[in-house]
Amino acid sequence: MPAAIWTRLNIAWIIFFLFCGAANLYVAFTYQEFWVDFKVFGSLGMTLIFLVGQGIYLSRHLHDAAPNTTKSED
Repeated sequence: MPAAIWTRLNIAWIIFFLFCGAANLYVAFTYQEFWVDFKVFGSLGMTLIFLVGQGIYLSRHLHDAAPNTTKSED
């Protein structure tokens, strides 16, 4: 894959973790009784959605390996 794609993925992960951390702090200090549920189910849901999106993004940039056209003689 090109280096630009890896850079975009790294930036996406940085933004995702910053967003998750900010959301965690907001919920922890604003809705203390809901925080454990958010930590378990909300973080998991956000991570799964992000991973599906990343998989879709990566699938557009992955190249199929060239088929092996050489014939081996036994």
